[in-house]
Amino acid sequence: MKIEVLEQKPLFTRLRIKGISLHLLNSIRRVIISEVPTMAVDYVAFMENSSVFYDEYLAHRLGLIPLTSDEALWKYKSPEECREAGEKGLFSEDCFVRLSLEGEGGDEAVTLYSDNLVSSDPDVKPSFAKIPIVKLIKPQKVKLEAYARLGRGKEHIKWSPVSVAVHKYVPNILVNQRLCKGEECLKCVEACPKEVFAFQSGEVKVRSDRLLDCTMCKLCENLCPSGAVKVSYEEDEFILTLELTGALSAKNVLLESVRILEKKLDDFVETLREKGV
Repeated sequence: MKIEVLEQKPLFTRLRIKGISLHLLNSIRRVIISEVPTMAVDYVAFMENSSVFYDEYLAHRLGLIPLTSDEALWKYKSPEECREAGEKGLFSEDCFVRLSLEGEGGDEAVTLYSDNLVSSDPDVKPSFAKIPIVKLIKPQKVKLEAYARLGRGKEHIKWSPVSVAVHKYVPNILVNQRLCKGEECLKCVEACPKEVFAFQSGEVKVRSDRLLDCTMCKLCENLCPSGAVKVSYEEDEFILTLELTGALSAKNVLLESVRILEKKLDDFVETLREKGV
């Protein structure tokens, strides 16, 4: 297997993967969305709330704030163990992180942001500092304690480490120069919405720097003479694109997804052995 990093930013990763089946890559993608755990607020205790928002509304907003979770993966118990503890009201330190928020309005409106949350664990804090939570005017006050735990996207999307996880085939475009000559093929070059083709020295060329932008719409096939251009895809080569929430790094998202998938397969094999299959 060969993996090439095409683009990498703090919240965006694009990989070109060769030597993998569609079924395996799609399994990894689905595990990323629904199984890789992150930290998110699950319970909120209100001591005071005289803002314009109901308690439930504020609690919902807090739950959707991404929390840094790279270290939390190893420091806290599994989502399944901690969900049961939370349902019993047992907010133990090996399961939950406490985030406190307190503020009041003044003569001018005061906005409480995500960086006003005070965490009991410096490794678990809002991924972004200026997410607005609530605006207060005099004499409104808010005082609360929020409890965050590890969870999985299949339980609630707030725990998913990605906002987008998609894959696409790598295009394979063949141009038959004997059939595609002169001005008759110029129209397919001009019609390509992604500018994948170039017309050079009377011939249609595929631009290597634009090949991955091809959407395989096959407009070029329809406009050029029959058989002049053939658009297909590589059977074992894909582009995987991840847009991250900021809770986990791309590296940890991918490594954790593979670890989880591997464990599921091991459990499946073990169950088969127990059944004598």
